[in-house]
Parts: sequence; structure tokens; C-alpha cells
Amino acid sequence: MDLKEALSLIKAGLKEEVVESKHFIDQCIDRKINVHEVKKVISNHEMVGILKQEVDLYKIWFLYEQHKDLNIIVKIMSDKRLRLVTIFSCYSERRKR
Repeated sequence: MDLKEALSLIKAGLKEEVVESKHFIDQCIDRKINVHEVKKVISNHEMVGILKQEVDLYKIWFLYEQHKDLNIIVKIMSDKRLRLVTIFSCYSERRKR
């Protein structure tokens, strides 16, 4: 799948129901990030970046707080739904370098 097709699927998929992996939920708990807040961010905010990591696996960035990005690894499943694989936040300056 090329990046253009993946980007289209990701943008559409984030507005619909997504599947959270157990690892994703565990990471939210460990990092004290509310899963419902994450879903609000990904459905209501624009992506500020995308990076292909491997086949059907992408790292996407959202502006989360004033100086923080929310980084989410998503997998495009065979049925074209999205699975949230892991999550972490980092300072926006790292993305802007």
C-alpha cells in the first residue's frame, strides 16, 4: 500500500471506530493518559505528521497540548480498520527539528 492510500485510510478510519490493542490500553494506563481523551483528540484534531514504520504500520502525530504532541502507532488491518498499537507523548520541539 502506498503512502497516499494509507493516509486516506488513516484519515477516514480515525473518524470512525478504531480498535485498541491490549498494549495500547496498558500504555495509556501506565502513562496516565485517558483512552477517551485520546479518542477525542484523534477524531477532532488534524494530524501534524505521519511516518511509515513498516508494512501497514504508521506513526502519526497530533498536537495534544500547547507544547506536546501525542504520538500514536496505528496498524491498518486487512479489513481496513485501524488498530491503535501504542501511544506516547513528547515535546513538539522534537517534531519541529
